[in-house]
Amino acid sequence: MKRTTSKTILAAVAISMAMTAAAVTKSKYLDVVEMAVGAYSPDHIASYLKDIRKKGIQEHGFPRLTSNLGLLVAAGRRTSPEDRATFKAMMDECCGQMATALKRNGGRVGNDFTVKEVILCLYEVERARIFPKETTDAWRAGIARCVPKSTYSCIPKPDDPVAHNWAIFAGASEQLRCHAGLGGDPAFVERQFAGQLRFFDANGMYKDPNQPLVYDGVTRLQFMLALRYGYNGPSREFLERQFLKSAEPTLLMQSATGELPFGGRSNQFLHNEGFVAAVCEWYAGWFRERGDMRMAQRFRAAARRAVESLAYWAKAKPLHHVKNRFPRNSRYGCEGYGYFDKYMVTLGSWATMAYLFADESIPDADLPEDSEATTFVTTPDFHMAFMKAGKYCVQFDAPADGHYDGSGIGRIQRRGAPPPLALSVPFAKKPNYGLDVTNATPLAIMPGWLRDGKWKYSYDGKYTNLTASAADGRAKMDVEVVRGTSPLRLSCEVSADGVEIVLVGDGELALVLPVFEFDGERKTEVRAGEKSVDVSLDGWTCRYEANGAMVDTGLVYGNRNGHYRRYEARANGCLRVKAKIVAKTGE
Repeated sequence: MKRTTSKTILAAVAISMAMTAAAVTKSKYLDVVEMAVGAYSPDHIASYLKDIRKKGIQEHGFPRLTSNLGLLVAAGRRTSPEDRATFKAMMDECCGQMATALKRNGGRVGNDFTVKEVILCLYEVERARIFPKETTDAWRAGIARCVPKSTYSCIPKPDDPVAHNWAIFAGASEQLRCHAGLGGDPAFVERQFAGQLRFFDANGMYKDPNQPLVYDGVTRLQFMLALRYGYNGPSREFLERQFLKSAEPTLLMQSATGELPFGGRSNQFLHNEGFVAAVCEWYAGWFRERGDMRMAQRFRAAARRAVESLAYWAKAKPLHHVKNRFPRNSRYGCEGYGYFDKYMVTLGSWATMAYLFADESIPDADLPEDSEATTFVTTPDFHMAFMKAGKYCVQFDAPADGHYDGSGIGRIQRRGAPPPLALSVPFAKKPNYGLDVTNATPLAIMPGWLRDGKWKYSYDGKYTNLTASAADGRAKMDVEVVRGTSPLRLSCEVSADGVEIVLVGDGELALVLPVFEFDGERKTEVRAGEKSVDVSLDGWTCRYEANGAMVDTGLVYGNRNGHYRRYEARANGCLRVKAKIVAKTGE
């Protein structure tokens, strides 16, 4: 396949330049799709196609790459005869194998995820009238041959006590078959949806097992897609009530840099912000239909920030699908299922949905945290608290999912600064993703105390009596740290001037401060003093300043973003640590 050189080379640059615009456009979403597809070389795609022809489609990476490429062809972003021929060959395989691949491959194929995406691509290609009708009719015939019970792999029993996000993906795919008139089964769609309705919490957030934040947002997106493309079954009214409840939390949980909250599996991949943008664009259109233009504008702004957040990661060469710069083949920071061929192009899939949902006539507007402080505390199912004020945000999690995270303050970010400079995601002792270092313990910004000559820390995540409030441009959280009969009080205040953390209790106290050292390619500059430590990267500096001693423990930990050195601030009775992130320009 011949690469469209000018557009491919400039894809990431176009995104970066476009970030300064006031509102995200459909063209910018095409830039993101171009960026995702452009990460696959022509030789890579040719090899991928050859392997699919030999072994069959094994998972959803190939159909997603096909659908993304098809959108670019339809939108005039890939115009060469080679591009069209390659897309046609890939689409032939997707539609030709769709009805039989699941049986042949023992349930490993990703029809649950990608039938809908292939249909969305087909719509765009048909609209562009690029291929003759006999070609698109053949693709339609392949999709129409599908039978739900033998096409999809996740068909749980209606009373299954475990949540299955795959069921929602499959239901959305079947709804697209219904919408396209390709033999879809509305009863199957309803069965898939109805069985999952009991897994929403009081805030309208979807409780996949262990409550990962990715699978709250991306599962809601599948329901949203189904509603956008004609679903009007018995579950619709319930779903819309959940969407209304989860609307404000969606805005309040987005980080200062535009990122999805940390928490659980499949986090810290570029595709996270792709589906955040898609969810926000859906909400924008939905609120406009409901007559609430203020909410519509806020969601347009949130979608813009999600897209803007990709600019920092787009600078990596070659482009990575996870938020670090370790070699692609190292799979550093990735679960076993989160490999490049599947998760790089997933960014393009979610950007495609954002492209389809986006209403450019809705201008965006400043978000509340631009002028006031905000807080949000989830239900105990998700066990998190969020604070934003000025350009800063803090996320607290306890008890964390020990397969992925550590309990405590797991995120401090400032808008415009490199997301991992202070901390974007905490540390598990034995994470369910790849690292090249061994973590001695779970870790976050967490309290410690001296007892009988030994330092002890709140690794078990036992916190209680959490409260959060916002007033006068300041967002504050207070929580009690369980410590025998002598509890500690941890407070965190976020303002336009930075983040202040205060730990109060009897005896010698400590606050763990992970300091960023290495992103897989570059080392940060770290300068430590008696009561402070500075870490600098890309023209920004995060400074931690304490009222007591700053101690370098010498221990190095790994999270999805890279390596951090464990520092600790220590003082007696009352420990104060101020975190501030500034640019060289003084911003």
